[in-house]
Amino acid sequence: MKVLFVYSDISGTERYGAKKYYSGLGSLSAVLRDAGHQTALLYLQREVSPEEFVAQVAEQSPDLVGFSATTHQYPYIERYASHLKAQRPDLPLVCGGIHPTLVPEQVVASPAFDAVIVGEGEYPLRDLVGRLEQGQDYTDVENLWMQRNGEIIRNPMRPLIADLDELPYVDRDLFDYDAMLAANDGWVDVLSGRGCPYDCSYCCNPGLKARYKGLGRYVRFRSVGHIMGELRALQARYPIKTINFQDDTFTLDHRWTIEFCEAYRQEFRYPFWINTRVERILDENVVKALADAGCAGIRVGVENGDETLRANVLKRRMSNDEIVAAFDLVHRHGLKAYTCNMIGVPGETPDSIRATIDLNRRLAPEEFQFSVFYPYPMTELYDISVAQGLIKPQTTVTSYYSRESVLKLPTLTTEQLAQGYERFAALQNELALQRSSPWKHRLYTWLLKLYGDDAPRLQRHLDALRRLRARIGLS
Repeated sequence: MKVLFVYSDISGTERYGAKKYYSGLGSLSAVLRDAGHQTALLYLQREVSPEEFVAQVAEQSPDLVGFSATTHQYPYIERYASHLKAQRPDLPLVCGGIHPTLVPEQVVASPAFDAVIVGEGEYPLRDLVGRLEQGQDYTDVENLWMQRNGEIIRNPMRPLIADLDELPYVDRDLFDYDAMLAANDGWVDVLSGRGCPYDCSYCCNPGLKARYKGLGRYVRFRSVGHIMGELRALQARYPIKTINFQDDTFTLDHRWTIEFCEAYRQEFRYPFWINTRVERILDENVVKALADAGCAGIRVGVENGDETLRANVLKRRMSNDEIVAAFDLVHRHGLKAYTCNMIGVPGETPDSIRATIDLNRRLAPEEFQFSVFYPYPMTELYDISVAQGLIKPQTTVTSYYSRESVLKLPTLTTEQLAQGYERFAALQNELALQRSSPWKHRLYTWLLKLYGDDAPRLQRHLDALRRLRARIGLS
């Protein structure tokens, strides 16, 4: 059979400048191909008309269409699937991914989908496709939800895949990977495991742990040998420049991390980046091992500079002193740092936004991201937002990086949120100036005090001055 995957990344390339690889679909495709099936991908970068979407699907002549849905992208997915089902009622349509796993009740209620895959999808999808190919009934396939005769069938979930090494290496050609790699300057995304043990109130991991309760170990890592084998295969096939490990907490197991670093250092010279947490990089032996292996930098969630809000609301219980110590350690060993931050969380105030900006200024990361908080279903902060009536009615945000908030906070006005966003944007310019010209940065800091810490207003005036100098011919 031929399976066409539909991956919606509408507005994503506007933020990143290029398509991104999604390991989940790569793993599904690899398992299906190992079972003798064909796979193809329709990557939606922009909104298209219903007619154009149906025509694009028809060009592939699939026997089944599998939609992958995140929460932000689900409205697009449901809309396109509905149009396709209206035109091709005979074509099986299946939906899976993080959103259907967290809120399957919402997705299975849509008449567009013949089945919804809840949880890890490799083996359920393989079994579903196999049953369809043989003309057999599939209503008892584990992990599948579906509507039949007005009732919802909720099949039990199979155990989590205990040994990730049993899965084939992910399929990258599904994504036209040569072109994608060229557009992303040789950055190769790799996952070394699945799951995160922490219980951050805004994250999907606690909800996923609840969904998988009793089905096996949630946090799993591939063996170092298995990862080395994949990296060798990648090296032989693609012009790699940087390895980008996408795991939530790469350094969770220090013994595994050091084993990986020793193996990587002996065989590869590509710089690599990781995601981790402050608590898991306060060990200098781990940071030194990363540096010796060629780690170029780390990404860490700071999220908020107000310690009380960060601990009580976000459930991230590290102190600012610990954060500073971790970043000092990372910089001392020559690694770059990248912080992740949110503004507009429940309880946020102008002072807590200012504290987040001040902490990032103190940490001086080479790069950072900031986004407006969004309450994802099956998270603690979503439940709090609903219980406190914070979610605005009929408000939709389709991008993770939207400046808009779906919350109406009693502690923060829309104008104050917008000002905080602009101050964060100005901080990017400030830190870049600090790295490129220390004396100009000192002048900027002095001017910032004169402007009462109003960085956006100062930035507007500096931009106007630069335009004036350019017009009159001054460099």
